[in-house]
Amino acid sequence: MTSPAASSPDPDGGSGKRTYAPDFLTALFQNPLDPGYADAAARRAEGYRRTGARKRATNAIAVVTLSAIGFLLVVGYQQTVADEPGRTKARDTLIGQVESRREHTETLQARADLLADQVAELRRRELGGAAVARIGDLEAATGLAPVRGSGAKIVLADGPTSVDAVTGQRRTDGQVKDTDLQLAANALWSAGAEAIAINGQRLTATSTIRQAGEAILVDTRPVTMPYQVVAIGPDDLADDFRNGYAGKFFATLSTRYGMSFETSKVGNVTLDAAPQLKLRSASPSTPAPALSGASSVAGSGAPSGSPSSAGSPSEGGR
Repeated sequence: MTSPAASSPDPDGGSGKRTYAPDFLTALFQNPLDPGYADAAARRAEGYRRTGARKRATNAIAVVTLSAIGFLLVVGYQQTVADEPGRTKARDTLIGQVESRREHTETLQARADLLADQVAELRRRELGGAAVARIGDLEAATGLAPVRGSGAKIVLADGPTSVDAVTGQRRTDGQVKDTDLQLAANALWSAGAEAIAINGQRLTATSTIRQAGEAILVDTRPVTMPYQVVAIGPDDLADDFRNGYAGKFFATLSTRYGMSFETSKVGNVTLDAAPQLKLRSASPSTPAPALSGASSVAGSGAPSGSPSSAGSPSEGGR
């Protein structure tokens, strides 16, 4: 009797014993070296070396290649050394121009201050006491004269900056923005401030607070941390600001993002005059405008004495 295994056909042919092709990974690990490399290693072990014309050609190519690389390095070094005096001279020239123009600017500023004093003296001599006093009041209201008094000081500073571990982007939620300073100024105007300065820069009816990259400019002049907004006004100016929409907004930013925010009362503080205004148009005013709250912050659209839009977490550019 024949068994089923013996009578069944052999799929691989032959004697009926199944054979398997060698696995690729197994063969790779068994013979990791390419046959060509193995043959070269065997010939080197037997003392085979390049001789004759082939060796001389190889050596010649190596010498030419090294010579070319050395020549290029020498040329590059000489060119760098040759260009250095020109760069140094250009740098010295620019430094000289900056220093010269700085000295010229200081000279012009001193002359402008002298002429301003002469104009003030002539004005007092020709107009008389009452007219000079009225002009002084108008200059104080418009920011063209220094003022002294009590009021409030708001101090803002950036919070800690975190970096997203996935994207590598810096989070700027805790960074003070130009809109934050606009918000603070408008809130102070609304609370009755009569004069405001940011880091010593007096605000006028044509002042601008703008962002340029990471820098904040007040009337095109950069201001840096900590940002100090000083205002002269009523005795309760600091409390009104702290309890108002702007104070609550900055308190939220301080809690959520770590921004530094302080409010305090100040007394007997002096705010310097703003630079001379560039008038574009003028017309006589009758009667004279009120002194209190006559300024506004350009770019924020909130004149003094009129409250800005109600504070919300979306204010301040966030």
